[in-house]
Amino acid sequence: MKIKSLLIIFVFVLLVLNSSSFAENKNFLSVYPKLKLKEKSNFSILETTKSSKYNLKFFPSDSSVSKERKKETIKKYKVDPLRMTILGVAGAGILTSMHIYYSNTWWKDQRDYFKFAQDGYYARNMDKISHIYTANFFTEASAIAYEWAGVNPKKALLYGAITSIVYETYIEINDGFAPNWGFDWGDMGTNIFGAVYPFIQREAPFLENVNFKWSFKPEWIKKKAENADDLLDDYTNMTFWLSVNPEIVLPKSVTKAKLYPNFLALALGMSVKNASHRTGSTYAYTEWFLSFDWDIRKLPGDSDFLKKLKKILNFYHFPAPAVRVSPSGIWYGLYF
Repeated sequence: MKIKSLLIIFVFVLLVLNSSSFAENKNFLSVYPKLKLKEKSNFSILETTKSSKYNLKFFPSDSSVSKERKKETIKKYKVDPLRMTILGVAGAGILTSMHIYYSNTWWKDQRDYFKFAQDGYYARNMDKISHIYTANFFTEASAIAYEWAGVNPKKALLYGAITSIVYETYIEINDGFAPNWGFDWGDMGTNIFGAVYPFIQREAPFLENVNFKWSFKPEWIKKKAENADDLLDDYTNMTFWLSVNPEIVLPKSVTKAKLYPNFLALALGMSVKNASHRTGSTYAYTEWFLSFDWDIRKLPGDSDFLKKLKKILNFYHFPAPAVRVSPSGIWYGLYF
């Protein structure tokens, strides 16, 4: 067994020395002048050759996702002090405005002692989906802002996630001191998941076809203009969606031949009726929808600005034909 183990270790060392990463380090290779290295191959961990035993091709090296990653490594990024200052001032202004809003609505009652509580009862836990969506949006929007200030995309996404988690944690801590609320670990868990979901999509690009979206009914704007107390908490006039682009399962022969309109997706929606943080959810019920959805990112426009704009717009579920499947069936020519 010892000899067998030594042989395995020896073969492993040879494979490591023969990898492309060592081929780029001339100082290291100078120690082994007799070792002949192969040219760097177009090989990724999850893409093997045809002769491979497993032949995994989840993320082909020539995919659009890989090309975007290569552009990120080639392009040089430098933080712009002026833009970073503008970003900091704007961010501070937005956070201050939100704090004033929360202080005059959710937290306007006298402060109480800190406590833990599960506070999803008033919305039949639809608020948990809201936390996923909001944290997800904050991460992506913040990342785009950091990129605008000159931060490279990978770090910008990390800073965006940190910004999102810090902000959502600030909300939860303040909820913990509010008389009618509490620090909810369920909210924190969904906050973290929503904030890191862009990282999961980055590592598993096929999940870029699965996205969280939000829509609202037109009357919501009028009602909230008259009463802003539950502006961000009125789930009766909101619908949250899980959008899935069929490209995730379609064969390459179909996608390459453009036999399917890649901007057309399908979405599962959830809304709640007769629920409020004021009146509770005694008579509340949940509605479920199936709808077409528009993958805005697949629309024309390849400039950096348009790509980022489309990414932000894609967080909204634009009106589309839909059907309510529960608690009863209703067809909608256009559902908002």
